[in-house]
Amino acid sequence: MRKIVIHINKLFYLLLLLLISSCEHDINSTEQQGGGNDSDDKVQIEIFTRAHSYDLPSTRAAENDISMTPWVLVFKGNGGSATFVEAVQAFEMVGKRYVILTKQSSKCQLLILANTQSKFYYNNDNANGYVFNETNLNTRLSGVTLADACSKLLTEPLASPSLTIIPYSGTGEIIPMSAVLEVNKIDNDTKIQNSDPSKGALLLTRAVARIAVVNTADNFELNGIMALFNVPRQGQLHNYSNSIMNNTSNLTEYQGASDYSTPLVAASVVTEGQSTNSNPIYIYESNTLNNTYMIVQGKYDNKDYYYKMAIVDKNLNAIDLSRNKSYTFTIIKAKGPGYDTMADAKVAKPSNVDLDFKIIVDDGDSYEIIANNDYYLGVSNSVYITYSDVDNIYNAFDLITDCTKVFPDTRNITDNRGEVSGAFSLSSPVDGKIPVVTGGVASPRITTVRVFTYTWLMYFENGQFENGVEKNNAYITLKLGNLEKQVHIRQRQAINASGTVLEYRPTDSYPYPGTYPNLMDYHCLTGQVEDGDDNPKNWIKLRPSTMVEREDTERIIVEDGQIFIEVLPNTTNNRRRGTVYLTTVMSNGSSVGGSSVKRIKIDITQKG
Repeated sequence: MRKIVIHINKLFYLLLLLLISSCEHDINSTEQQGGGNDSDDKVQIEIFTRAHSYDLPSTRAAENDISMTPWVLVFKGNGGSATFVEAVQAFEMVGKRYVILTKQSSKCQLLILANTQSKFYYNNDNANGYVFNETNLNTRLSGVTLADACSKLLTEPLASPSLTIIPYSGTGEIIPMSAVLEVNKIDNDTKIQNSDPSKGALLLTRAVARIAVVNTADNFELNGIMALFNVPRQGQLHNYSNSIMNNTSNLTEYQGASDYSTPLVAASVVTEGQSTNSNPIYIYESNTLNNTYMIVQGKYDNKDYYYKMAIVDKNLNAIDLSRNKSYTFTIIKAKGPGYDTMADAKVAKPSNVDLDFKIIVDDGDSYEIIANNDYYLGVSNSVYITYSDVDNIYNAFDLITDCTKVFPDTRNITDNRGEVSGAFSLSSPVDGKIPVVTGGVASPRITTVRVFTYTWLMYFENGQFENGVEKNNAYITLKLGNLEKQVHIRQRQAINASGTVLEYRPTDSYPYPGTYPNLMDYHCLTGQVEDGDDNPKNWIKLRPSTMVEREDTERIIVEDGQIFIEVLPNTTNNRRRGTVYLTTVMSNGSSVGGSSVKRIKIDITQKG
């Protein structure tokens, strides 16, 4: 009996503490109200947050850690023009996180900031930092729009001219993360979570990029990365416009020691050779104007050399370093000696030609993932559209999985060619099996799925009828254990040399390809032109529905659901190809359909 009384008393005190905690947060929230509130009523909302994966599976726990007390900044209105209302910090109660917001009866944008530093900086003023609290946020952001706030709210500046410690690499350090969520109103039914309710969590994006160097060359031994030069000192807390901030006059250097006597990052011995993947470098977003580069040290022909490596792609074109992406430089072969000293390497031209390498950009957004508690299955895109005028084999999508189980009956890749009169078929994998992680294969395992399409595939889609019977869509179906994913395969005619504008936008009537060859019925969110051998960024331009001229035509974010793809005239006699990726919102159905946000891969061929 006495034990029961003790347990009851413990329970009573626990409930009392929880009530006190709740009241304290309610009082704090009331004190920090901003302008423009519809009422003084408050609502307590649970917040679900998790990080996008750098790679799957993740290699460092700290890369995925999220504080239980993120900030929620409320902006009232539509898109980037929404105006600041209030800033509230979430609190933890019984292992969950909550935030108390002022009720709003109209559309709002929520800027979620997790893992914030002790101070924030504003509008490139590095001399004055503001303690990260409600008073300072409300003061600095009063009357400010979401777009303006995102461009001006900055992280704490790194040391200059040099830094000997890699940011966010120390014990217990966690990386700043962010997300923007639109809600129709703020009330008891509001959920701060992913747009796909089945996933629950709100996906956060890290404020930094991740860099690693791997060596697999048999004639070279990687010792480590000595230094990283022209590194941005600051980053935006959230990148709303998708354009990298200008840091050309605000750069620093990462170095292991002031005299370069020790490496910034030492390479570890791995099965394939050497790697710095277990001790990566984190840097804020950096565009090509910064001329960010690194110097690696390694042994060639039994002698140590220094090699200056620019941040370039396989074609030696400079590339941006974007937040939340992982960049792995893999050295395949050493073609000759580097420089004898760091001083010589610093003033020399980049020696990427002396080290034959490939770069892998791992972006967590690149795959639509479904998972259970044991393994996952993902695709790079769940819609594939080819603009072509020849019957050919095309790379429709990549699939990714960390599954190690060789399911005897449910590990299949199938097509529905019989339902579309043979207008397409699966080309590879030829055995129709999903390759899994076995026999020492690296995890996750990525496999390219290829399809053979005929030019008349365009006449086999839902919304088209023959003799009163609706036609079927062409699908590739993936089944792995109890996971299932479908990819829609579509085709349109190749683009004429004169060029055209492809309209991807919502439409009331389904466009029959013969009548509306340039119209596709999708509600679009973002778009990006991929690099390619035919320099597609020079002749494929992403436009808003207004077709206004823009400086950045390689990527786009829209609010009205409409993205226009302008294909410029081809003045040569040669055909050219380019790839565009769009994200779209689609109806959320069964597990076959997966999440409501999907990616479209558009493979464009233009005649010469």
